[in-house]
Amino acid sequence: MKLSVAMIVKNESAMLADCLKSVEGADEIVICDTGSTDDTVPIAQEFTDYVYTDYKWNDNFAEARNHALSKCTGDWVLTIDADDTLEPGGIEKIRKAIAKDPQAYCLNVRYEAVGSRTVHNIPVLYRRCPEVYWKGAIHNHLSVNALSHSGVTIHYGHSPAHKLDPNRAFRILKKEVDKDPSKPREVYYLAREYRYRHEWILCLYWTEHYLKIGSWAPEMADAHLMKARCLWHLKRADEAKNACLQAIKINANFKEALIFMANASGVKNRDRWIWMAEAADNTEVLFAREKAEKPPAYYEEIYKRETHCRYTEIYKVVANWAGDRRVLDIGCGQGKLGEYIKNYDGFDMVKNPYRVADIYTHDYGDYDIYVLLEVLEHLVRDTEVLDKVPVGKEVIFSVPSFDDPAHVRLFSEDTARWRYRNLVKIEEVIPFYFDATARVWKKDLPASPTYITLCKGRKI
Repeated sequence: MKLSVAMIVKNESAMLADCLKSVEGADEIVICDTGSTDDTVPIAQEFTDYVYTDYKWNDNFAEARNHALSKCTGDWVLTIDADDTLEPGGIEKIRKAIAKDPQAYCLNVRYEAVGSRTVHNIPVLYRRCPEVYWKGAIHNHLSVNALSHSGVTIHYGHSPAHKLDPNRAFRILKKEVDKDPSKPREVYYLAREYRYRHEWILCLYWTEHYLKIGSWAPEMADAHLMKARCLWHLKRADEAKNACLQAIKINANFKEALIFMANASGVKNRDRWIWMAEAADNTEVLFAREKAEKPPAYYEEIYKRETHCRYTEIYKVVANWAGDRRVLDIGCGQGKLGEYIKNYDGFDMVKNPYRVADIYTHDYGDYDIYVLLEVLEHLVRDTEVLDKVPVGKEVIFSVPSFDDPAHVRLFSEDTARWRYRNLVKIEEVIPFYFDATARVWKKDLPASPTYITLCKGRKI
């Protein structure tokens, strides 16, 4: 079985080498350059003799991809972009996947975004035969559907070349929809372009048009959520929640839609939506857009700006619980807790000499109490951190109910108990609500959807 790699490129000198290194094990690499003015072609020629410059760009990705495909001679083809990298050992995994499913026309590949947790599956590994070809001027797709998964992962980034033509996607989509507004895929992606531009009325118009002609369930669920976001920004809250419910009706595992409902709901319903979001696994979701951990510089910048301490009341409760016992503050941030506790030591996951990754590997030592305030919601691998605390030791942690750019998940008391049920036996819980006037978290305020849950328990 001969495997070809097919690419179309333009002004990709910054990204191309890393991509080509990741697919060097293929039998053939075919590159179609569509008009580069930088060093893309010389870089490509360092990796393959099959570099073609005869194609004139025509604002049509399918046409360009089919041109590159026409130059391939392999039995199977992997199409990859310059800002993608195939996982280490990916070529061998591809060969095994093809051998395992020899009758397939194409196989899905798992795409993971660099710097976020967004994941989706795309059929870019396919048999070279007349029945399989590319369709669509932009957001193109194969003529056949994938029924199986290759088990292979591609990591995708964002090429600086996009800045040379930032309106390319919008321009092509607008042209395609103007020609034929009955194309569901093009209409859906045009609506997304308007969303990126915060043009909510136009986004709403094209989303509603798409929902009249669309039929693919994952895409329709995403469109309903997009409609909900438009309506929310247009101050039409009840309509927004109804639109979001349509997304959930299509797929109850759509975590992003469940989180939207949590954020849109009042105090009585919010916790239940958070609970359902925590249990959702994004099965058959079009784009599983989940947040990644923020880098240390993000928090360092916040600490520079933030002089007012909002957690004073929380620190006082923690200090009262701790008494004179020895405390390790994990991920201590500004280290303000140390002003309230005598036997205090802080391990800062952000500031020098540590970094966020070190919180997973640092030796926490032997203390009486381990404190994690405003930490677990920022970490993808939060359970690993709690697992490092010695068995039998007291643990104090806080978790928030509200969404934030740096939070990778939301919490209610129920979800905290469920998520950490095999790690911590929670013995006491205190909710703190935000006093907007004093700009501090307080425990003696009326219940609201925005709160921090402070938990005390013991590692099991």
